[in-house]
Amino acid sequence: MVSIMVAHPVKIVNNTGTAISNYQQMVVAPMCNNCANASVSNVFWAYDPAGASIIPSWLESQVGSTVAPTNTKSGSLIYWLNIAGTISAGATQTVYMIFADRGATVWDGTLTGIAPQWTSTYGQYDNGTAVFNVYLNFKGTTLPSGYLSAKSSDGTFTVNNGLIMGTSTLVSPSYSYFVSTSLYSPQLVEYYLASIIANPNKAGIIGTDLGFSSTTSPVPNNNYGSSSFYGCGIGSGVGNFIYMIFDNGLISSINGTFVTGIYTTNINPLQYYLNYNLLTSTTIAITTNLYLLLGIFSNGTQAASPQPENILVYWFRTRTNLSNGMPAVLF
Repeated sequence: MVSIMVAHPVKIVNNTGTAISNYQQMVVAPMCNNCANASVSNVFWAYDPAGASIIPSWLESQVGSTVAPTNTKSGSLIYWLNIAGTISAGATQTVYMIFADRGATVWDGTLTGIAPQWTSTYGQYDNGTAVFNVYLNFKGTTLPSGYLSAKSSDGTFTVNNGLIMGTSTLVSPSYSYFVSTSLYSPQLVEYYLASIIANPNKAGIIGTDLGFSSTTSPVPNNNYGSSSFYGCGIGSGVGNFIYMIFDNGLISSINGTFVTGIYTTNINPLQYYLNYNLLTSTTIAITTNLYLLLGIFSNGTQAASPQPENILVYWFRTRTNLSNGMPAVLF
């Protein structure tokens, strides 16, 4: 047991109108420069102030920063907690943000950890599998078991401490994707899109598909809600896409952010978020178990010589959908 400096009580207020059980809670925690060490690696979460009952927690990022979370910068920390048990409607549960001795590192990659890209050794303390329903960080050089990858003749697919998927315009459509071999119920699907490199002079479209497929051999396309693919797409072009701004070959409005696609039952719409901010939604609904999918596609022609488009992804996850939103968090 580490020496504890401060155990700060944090109230989770279930104002959703219904009881919720076994879910992921996002906590935007204010910085405590007198409590956290330089790398904020002495912070963990527990159900009790003594830290005996640890809550699996995963540090996603620091608000407003594109560098590893640290206590030397202003801004709050984004944590995800895997909350066990049931919180009744209208009830309040107290958990504790615990600061161990400033010389301690409590990250262990099991109960307490951090997103893979923030440590010098990729994924060194990444415990996303303990927090989310499905989690991939693309550590190493191969996909884990339970997933297939495919690409067009000019597509690229590389796992190497992160996932790079690429297309060209030598064939149409050009694509690259991975898909699960197991079926999953409708739930929230998210990924961290670190960057997109594209040719700003390209005629046609480039985009990514995120969501579910009715088959393990889909061809990603720009028609989400089709008979084979259910999800959301981002890119430049037509249809249901969010238009992106090309700047010297880099889609700057996506760089350093992540994209969230929310897939619910037929009660709620499919929604598309950027950094947790709702951008658009549709009435497409998923009511059956499907395969998980993430892919990139490009079609059309290019006026100049073909150039590749690539996306870099650090993690892919699913979490429990709470139809009325997450409970409130009070510090």
